[in-house]
Amino acid sequence: MNFALLLLLSAAAPAPVALQNPVQDKNFYLLSLIESTPSVKKAVAEDPVLSHLRPGYQITSAESAEAARALSALYQKSPAVRAMTDGPLRTSGMYIRYDNLPGGELLERALSDCIRGINRIVDVYALGKPPRYPAIDSVTYDPKTPAYQQVLKSLDAIIQDDAASLDLFFSKPLRYALELLWLNHRDEAGREEPMERKDNSAAFQRVKSVDWSKFPYTVIVVPGAGNDRPGVRLSPSGKLRDEIAAKRYREGKAPFILVSGGYVHPSQTEYAEAIEMKRDLMERFHIPADAIIIDPHARHTTTNMRNAARLMYRYGIPFDRKALVTTDPSQSQYISDPTFEKRCIEELGYLPHRLLTRLSAFDIEFLPKIESLHADPLDPLDP
Repeated sequence: MNFALLLLLSAAAPAPVALQNPVQDKNFYLLSLIESTPSVKKAVAEDPVLSHLRPGYQITSAESAEAARALSALYQKSPAVRAMTDGPLRTSGMYIRYDNLPGGELLERALSDCIRGINRIVDVYALGKPPRYPAIDSVTYDPKTPAYQQVLKSLDAIIQDDAASLDLFFSKPLRYALELLWLNHRDEAGREEPMERKDNSAAFQRVKSVDWSKFPYTVIVVPGAGNDRPGVRLSPSGKLRDEIAAKRYREGKAPFILVSGGYVHPSQTEYAEAIEMKRDLMERFHIPADAIIIDPHARHTTTNMRNAARLMYRYGIPFDRKALVTTDPSQSQYISDPTFEKRCIEELGYLPHRLLTRLSAFDIEFLPKIESLHADPLDPLDP
């Protein structure tokens, strides 16, 4: 990511993105902005091309291309669309990988991402197609059963009954996709939000007063470790990783421990790894709440690192200073292995970090990367 872009983002003070509807906003930020900006919503609703697009619950490639071209053209014609695009859309960082593009092209790419995300949700949670990780992300109910087919028929009837209010070209498929997530209890992306006003509030406030020069690292990032059985709050590996992190904190390595891990193992567990690791750090090691940042959304080691980088930027933790990733020797070795780098590129499209020096079997220095802000609706449980 170029230096000019980093300066652009730094010009606006880093802050969490305001989330009105967390599951929708995190997956489909562009669509949420269009809906919530009256002048833009009006321009989209009245556009001669977009107003005649009425896709079904999935948007075809031809419809997607037509909508993207029309929205790009609208950027040229509508001051409101330009102001939204070059203002809150860009500064949010939600499509940061496209930020070097002209406004019209940025809109095309962002809209295409949203449409692919909607189609992916319908594929998985209505049609039962396998997600990337079927063991933890699949549809909750068997789509082939008469009972689930009846649920889908009822959902269709409800959406048809609301047709008059679904007035934008994407409104109906967006509503359908979000309802599918909700019906399958797949609201993981929105749980605990807004974190800066809930579990992370004490740490979020403390960031503002930290003298960073007193610490060699900004945060100690600790990836979660999922349980292999229901009803267990924290796995043995999670407990051991907490021990290592608490020791590093007491050594004065960083002012914060950032624990990362969502509601992952076993599938649809009631416990988030990060929340339980925070509880453990406070109860066993007496680490204060204002020294612990949680990421209760990551579902993989790739997104442990990505989400840590996101929170560091959003919370105003210096992005140009070294952080520490601290975990058990097995996972630490994996993070530094070329296969992990390859997996990040394949699944995220970029590396969310730059590894520096290995300090021990447990600890690696790293720098977060700004690309990590980019939303990924193809992973709707943690976009």
